Amino acid sequence: MLKLETKADLQRLVDDDIPESLTLDYKASPALAKDGSSRNELCKDVSAFANSAGGQIIYGIVEKKDDKPARIDEGSDIPREWVEQIIGSNIQPRISGIVITPIDAGNSRHAFVITIPASSTAHQAPDKKYYRRFNFESVPMHDYEIRDVMKRSTTPELAVILTIANNNRTRLNFPSNQEVSQTVTLKVLLANNSPQPAYHSIVYVGLSNELSSMASVGFIQSVPPRGHAHEDKTWHMRRYSSPPDQPIFQEADPALQPYGINFSISSRYIRSSYFDITTIVQTPGFTATDYWTIICNSAQLILYGPNHPDWMPKK
Repeated sequence: MLKLETKADLQRLVDDDIPESLTLDYKASPALAKDGSSRNELCKDVSAFANSAGGQIIYGIVEKKDDKPARIDEGSDIPREWVEQIIGSNIQPRISGIVITPIDAGNSRHAFVITIPASSTAHQAPDKKYYRRFNFESVPMHDYEIRDVMKRSTTPELAVILTIANNNRTRLNFPSNQEVSQTVTLKVLLANNSPQPAYHSIVYVGLSNELSSMASVGFIQSVPPRGHAHEDKTWHMRRYSSPPDQPIFQEADPALQPYGINFSISSRYIRSSYFDITTIVQTPGFTATDYWTIICNSAQLILYGPNHPDWMPKK
């Protein structure tokens, strides 16, 4: 989730032209009103985020026709407690973990950032319908989609998290008279977004062949997983089984996992190059595939995650 706590944080969204997405929605402050229609729309949108991947609704930003932010508006005089009460009393069952952050817009008015976690069950809006996010809108769910969401509480929902160095940026170092950089460690973390623990799972990480992967911690080189044999990648795999491993719990801190893959880069790629990475995680009843990209520009590496607004990896 984006860290949005001040008016300057909202202004950066406008200045950087960050578009709406499946996890980000802009609304002008007048949309937060006390009439019945506005209350129902608020609850519909909040329930749709909870039924999908979670996300943030920002009341206080006027959007352009291309789903990008135009400007911060004058804010709302509605109190935070009213927003909390409307959401809590009109969505069934109640959504746990919602954070409502008021941001001072001046003149005793506020913008609001509503941060909604992905839920482990389906939530019903005041009109007795269930909604999800689709094409940046809240749309009614089909029966099978409702059933799938309700399975979250009984099926692990795993996510692979990749990181490099600090804040996913690092500079390549080349030893004297060497054409290949010193090694960079790509940390591979595994998180669980469901209350159901994962006892047996497999993680695959496919690195572009231009990244010279080598010895790693916890991973072994493997054949390509099914459906990915055509990709020009070197694949690494790790199995998680309990025992001897600990189950992957929702409450566990992924940062405590010591696993990673080491790679280096030839000096011929240090300017304006990018490298694709594919991650796949499988556990009984669940599988997920994500696409990542490492940009190399003037020996500076930047790792971009799935659906990052600044870079959309090739698939």
